[in-house]
Parts: sequence; structure tokens; C-alpha cells
Amino acid sequence: MTAPLAPLAAPGGRSVGSGAAERSPEPASSITAASLASISTTPAAAAAPASDTPPMSSTILSHSSAPRVLAFDIGGTWVKIGVVDAGGRLLHVDRLSTLGADGGQTLVARLLVAATPLVERYAPAGIAFSTLGVIDQRDGRLVAAVEAIAGYVGVSPKKSFEQALGLPVVVENDGNCVALAEGWTGAAAGIPHYLALTLGTGIGGGIVIDGRLYRGSSGAAGEIGYMPVGAGDPHDRAVRRRGMLEETAGAAAVSRIARERNVRPPTPARVFAAARRGDAAAIGVVDEEARRIALAIAAVLPVLDPELVILGGGIGGNGDLLLAPVEREVAQLSPFRPRIAVGELGDEAVLHGAVATALRAAQEQLFTRVPNRDRREIVV
Repeated sequence: MTAPLAPLAAPGGRSVGSGAAERSPEPASSITAASLASISTTPAAAAAPASDTPPMSSTILSHSSAPRVLAFDIGGTWVKIGVVDAGGRLLHVDRLSTLGADGGQTLVARLLVAATPLVERYAPAGIAFSTLGVIDQRDGRLVAAVEAIAGYVGVSPKKSFEQALGLPVVVENDGNCVALAEGWTGAAAGIPHYLALTLGTGIGGGIVIDGRLYRGSSGAAGEIGYMPVGAGDPHDRAVRRRGMLEETAGAAAVSRIARERNVRPPTPARVFAAARRGDAAAIGVVDEEARRIALAIAAVLPVLDPELVILGGGIGGNGDLLLAPVEREVAQLSPFRPRIAVGELGDEAVLHGAVATALRAAQEQLFTRVPNRDRREIVV
């Protein structure tokens, strides 16, 4: 697991996962924008990260009194680009098409071109990537679950950007970023046990246990799109490759259901818009999607026992239509009753989570355990 969420100071003085801090075996240490700004570099040999996540680099957030992070949210359809400060304020936002068929190396090269003027303008202290896929935290390589981008396995945005721009880079899974963001400034602030689901083109999630982000043994924890839940043959290689739950409840599935029920046009956005206007067929599609989401939630409740389940992503964010039917169906399927809520950060959740990841990497490099003391000190 990673370091507790509690230490990250959120805007307005809140701290992430503060409900878990009292139960942590180690006292929480806090780091704010001001303390980040006062540190320039830390010798790599002196730093002892408090978790299994390696530090970004020996150079950490240091360029201004309000450190900024250049963040990329790489999805199957779009890449969102943002500059966010340590207080969670979005200073710049843009997006470009992923063009996944062109390949992972081509995508990284395009992002380098997009990053260069932003680095010159905003002088970010570091760069953070949120991306679909399972990531090797040692070197930022994509190792699995990246079907939407051709040739993405083996690509390391971290290596490419650090070599080209000379800035520290962190890479994190998109579902984990949503979980971190909602715990930092969103719906899960102060909650020690929660599950954040990302429901859109793909399906994934991030798991927080005892105030700590949980990645699992290989970084695949939270990849619930691969759960063998839904219609079809779980032994079918094509279904396995894309993920059975994703095939059943992702954006493509919503479009299939809409076509079957003669809802036109059958894009998820248009389906939800039609449901809001009271279109009976569209409401039926939404209700079917809610049942499928509820089945996935009910399947993980006995395993994780979260206090809160957050719905996010392009589909999950339609809480006005999904929340009530999902809650009803979960109540019928499971004896467990977590609170279910829509994420508070919307489209910006992943960018904020990428920034939280960068700040955490900086924090882990700033603090090291002092022998024979039950506390941590800043490494100077």
C-alpha cells in the first residue's frame, strides 16, 4: 500500500483521509504548499519513502511559492491537459484526441509537443500522468490493460518526459487518481474506507483501505472492468481481453442497449439527455445500466466492505439519473449498505488526482524515519 492519505493538506485546511489518521500505526505528517515551496532538492540517498511507491526524482517541487503541476489525463478517447497548483486550483485546461490507433509512442511524442509551451509558461515543479492501464511504479511503464491504445504496453511516459524536459514525473492509474482526488478535495474527504468507480469508455476504480491507496501486488487492484460479471462467455478471449464487466456496462454497452431499444442517436450522452427529457425508452436504457453497475458494486462489497462507493466518469457522473436505481438494486442484491454518492470533482477529478499523486511523491521524499524515534523529520 501507499502512504496514508491523511498527510496531504487539502484546500481550506482539510486533510485527506483524516478519519483514518488516528488509527494509523504511524503518526501523520503534514505537508502544505508553503512547506513544499521552502524545499529545493533532497539527496536521493537520504530519502526513505514511507511506502512501496518510489519517489519521483531527487529534484522535487521547488519552482515557486505556490508549486504547480502539469497534469495529463490519458483516456481511451481524449487526453485532458491541466496545470494545477498545490491548493487544487486549475490554472489551465485543454484537451486533445487520444488517437489510440496511432500507438503509444506516437501519443507520448504528441504530448511532449503540447507540454513544451506549458512548461515555459507555467514553470511547473513536476509532471503527473493519469492513464488507463496497469503501471509498473518503478519506472512508469504500462504493463497491462491498455487495449484502447495500440502498442502502449512497454511505453514509459515518465522516462520520455524526464529525459526531454528534465522535470520529475509520476505516472498513476486513472482509477487510483480519481480515488486520490475525491479523498483530497471531494466526496471522500475524511473517509478511511472507500471505493471510487470510473464508468465511461472503460471501467475501472481506485480502492482506499484504512486511508491508504491500495494497488495490490502488481498494480491491478481496482481494475474491476475485468470482473467476470455480466452477459457473455467469460472464457471468450475477446471478452477477457477487454474485460467482461466493461463489455457489459461500459460506454459501448450503453450504445448497444440504446440501439436495441431504438433510442437514437445511441451515444451515452444523448441517451442520458433523452432520459432527462422523459423519453421512456431512454429511461429504460438508464435503468438497465444502473442494474449492471449495481451488480458490480454488490460483487465487491463483501470483499472490501467500503463505507462509501463513489460513481465517477462520463457515465457514472449522471447521478441524477443513476443514483436512485443503483441504490435500490444494491439493496436488493446485498445485505451490505455502503453510502453511494456521485464524485464531487466531475471531469477534473483525474487531473486533481494526478496532482495529488505528484504531491504525495514529493512528500514521501521529504520525510524519512529517524532511528529510535516514532516520528518523521524533514530531510535537509
